[in-house]
Amino acid sequence: MKAFTIFKAVTKNWMRSRSGLFFSILFPVLLLVVFGAIFSGIGGSTQYSLFVQNLDLTAANGEPTDLSTAFVAALNSSETFSITEVPPDENATEYAREVLGPLGGNMRILVISKGFQDDLVNGTLKVRAGISYYTLNMSYQQIEQNLTDMEKMTFQQGLALLEQYDARLPDTKTSLTIMLDPSDQSGTVVKSIIASVANAFNYQLIGAENVIEFNEASVTTTSFSTVDYYVPGITAAFIMTNGIIALAATTTEFKRRGIIKRLSITPLTKLDWIIGNVLSQALLNLILTAIMIAVGWLLFNVRVIPDAISIALILLGSIMFSGIGMTLSGFIKDVEAASAIGNAIAFPMMFLSGTYFPLEMMPSYIQMISKVMPLTYFSEGLRYSMLYKYPEGIYFNMAIVAVLAVVFIILGSLVTRWKEK
Repeated sequence: MKAFTIFKAVTKNWMRSRSGLFFSILFPVLLLVVFGAIFSGIGGSTQYSLFVQNLDLTAANGEPTDLSTAFVAALNSSETFSITEVPPDENATEYAREVLGPLGGNMRILVISKGFQDDLVNGTLKVRAGISYYTLNMSYQQIEQNLTDMEKMTFQQGLALLEQYDARLPDTKTSLTIMLDPSDQSGTVVKSIIASVANAFNYQLIGAENVIEFNEASVTTTSFSTVDYYVPGITAAFIMTNGIIALAATTTEFKRRGIIKRLSITPLTKLDWIIGNVLSQALLNLILTAIMIAVGWLLFNVRVIPDAISIALILLGSIMFSGIGMTLSGFIKDVEAASAIGNAIAFPMMFLSGTYFPLEMMPSYIQMISKVMPLTYFSEGLRYSMLYKYPEGIYFNMAIVAVLAVVFIILGSLVTRWKEK
């Protein structure tokens, strides 16, 4: 077959290219390793640096109060923070900056205000009094019809005394000051963890216990890790870049060197040329998928295994993005322009199609844009086939990818020219 001759030639050319090997295979593998190291917990759990300045000191000896010390211990027990204590007589910001040194780092400072213990005790007493009054009043309303007049009077006197006691207690709240750098991307997480520890500390003081429990269940029959969910997305993204960026640039380079022009005097047809390139891309993408899963299995124990439908979808995706690449190369003469335009198309698609970030996190208008991007349907189809085993989702996305593959292959063959005008 003439197309097979093109397939062998293009594949050999790719294998001789070090940059092609790097960006086609090694770069996506490195990206998977980075994402896997971040989300798999390899190397230990994440700890956030936190500076704590305790200004709630006793008048007698200037030592931290019992409750403020207990709160710092609660922060430590979460095993989430690496805590550095700031002396109470130091400027917290300057002290943290000096400790971090010239290389800097994320400056996160928690200041426990003076009066923390007193305000916490008064606030706790008021909360307990309010809870007691509410509980007693609810109980009275439930059993009032069964009480004698004397018992009702006793209940009402108790409620009145409890209400008076609650009114005499100061309505105070203790304060914590969190100082964060606006550029710190982990700042919101740190603040949420501190708030959770503070709430748990509050519950313990008032003697409250959680009466709601959560049971977790997976939407899939097989238990997958976070890294498993990145494998289909990263694979889909780099199948796209191989087809759009690499193929467009390579074909444009062949055109610049006159190789395409010389093909016009051979028995090859434009369809042979396109099919040969598509077959080469399909082989490359199957190799990429196998290597990604093998690396994920060796390093992160991923459990995603492509089945026959997944492989068929990968082949369709290869055809679709190869068609886009061939279409671009039909319009572009300059190699640099081909790379620039390919990047301008591929990289926004990579980040706006839910490959790395869930679409639900994005604004509504971005979600609308993502629905017209081919990568959205390709990556969703791979997730449905590799992870969820959801037939409706698989075949819907596969149908869209198949239609787009036919459209772009036809368009690519129409715009491909053996000779430049």
